[in-house]
Amino acid sequence: MPHIDSHGVSDAGLQRPLNEDRILVEPTLGAFGVFDGIGGQRRGEVAADIAMASVKRYLETSVDPMDVTWPYGYNFNFSLGSNRVITAVRLANRQVWRRAEESLECSGMGTTIAVVLVSGSTATIANAGDSRIYRFRNGELAQLSVDDTMAGAMLKQNLVSPELIRKHPLRNMLTQAAGQKEELDVHLVEEELSAGDILLLTSDGLHGVVEDKAIAEILGSGISVQAMAETLLKAALDAGAPDNVSIVGLSVG
Repeated sequence: MPHIDSHGVSDAGLQRPLNEDRILVEPTLGAFGVFDGIGGQRRGEVAADIAMASVKRYLETSVDPMDVTWPYGYNFNFSLGSNRVITAVRLANRQVWRRAEESLECSGMGTTIAVVLVSGSTATIANAGDSRIYRFRNGELAQLSVDDTMAGAMLKQNLVSPELIRKHPLRNMLTQAAGQKEELDVHLVEEELSAGDILLLTSDGLHGVVEDKAIAEILGSGISVQAMAETLLKAALDAGAPDNVSIVGLSVG
């Protein structure tokens, strides 16, 4: 079983009065996450709080698969880890949706979800929204998550070139987030980890202002995972940090 070093940081940034992001760093569970609350005055921070707590609670209670309920059924095409993660994310979505339905002041709130669950040498990766999960391996940075944005949808359908999408006025508009609808389309992938790998979870407060090339240079610099997270945060702040910035890093020993 590989050794995992982890560290997370979250900052309001330089232009937002409130940090609506939440992070999950639970090494004993092998559970890590970034939750970027959306809605502004619609209580995005409440959505992120609910989602983070819901994911953590289910991953805690599902350690023993014989002693847990599977409210959406058990998919035998997936591993136990994938079933745990996808159930946790779907439950988080349902909890945020219910609170938004019940409370007028929370109407319209939502949150992105990016979660990694490490079990042995396998990382189960799930996301909804535009918070990202990267893998850095042998000097190469690869995005493992899927951007639920207009830009991502248009690029997938070859409706616009990568060069033009950078200037499209709707490029950052989310196509889905937790709490926005009763059922959520969760993107899921399993990744076998190798010694030297780095996994990075980020809100768009980082990857929206710091280019992938600069992120890769920091990840490849050989510094500790704590220094890596703090250096990435500084890079976002140096770039103006117009949004909340959240970073969770995992280094595989």
